[in-house]
Amino acid sequence: MVGGIINMFFVISMRLPWKVIQQEELIPGDHVYTYRRYGLYTHHGIYVGAGRVIHFTRTGVNETSLDSFRQEGEDLRSLHSYGYGQPLLEYWLVRWGAHPTLPNAKSPKQVVNKAWELYGSDNFGEYDLINNNCEHFATFCRTGVRASAQTALFSVGQHKTKEVKEWTTNLLHKIKLK
Repeated sequence: MVGGIINMFFVISMRLPWKVIQQEELIPGDHVYTYRRYGLYTHHGIYVGAGRVIHFTRTGVNETSLDSFRQEGEDLRSLHSYGYGQPLLEYWLVRWGAHPTLPNAKSPKQVVNKAWELYGSDNFGEYDLINNNCEHFATFCRTGVRASAQTALFSVGQHKTKEVKEWTTNLLHKIKLK
């Protein structure tokens, strides 16, 4: 009984999204991230093997060493692996930017190939903190869907604000015509 509980705890703890992952545990195609600014946000990329990560920044799609990816100022931040296909309850119980409900739709080789393709063409669009950021990039490489859990609420609010502005402009235009 006690052994079963300990075993179950061990299995669950291995799946926790905030569990630090070591470089030796990484598999090419893993979606990795680090916490930045005291955990206020996360920075994401795709591990492509040989200690290298492809990620998206304000300067475009970049390839860098794992240590450079983890670095913030003088410090090397912990590395985490992004979980895919998690139950909705588990998704809501963990920190934003760490654990989506999106399915893991591509093989590791396809993920790595997509990351290299976007790096080579630098064709992921202009960086936008809310609508096209590093998490969108890594999620797109893994699933084919541009998504960011950590900016989703801001994005929805931004789109609703745009809709309200258009509706108000149209209404004022109609009133002016009368």
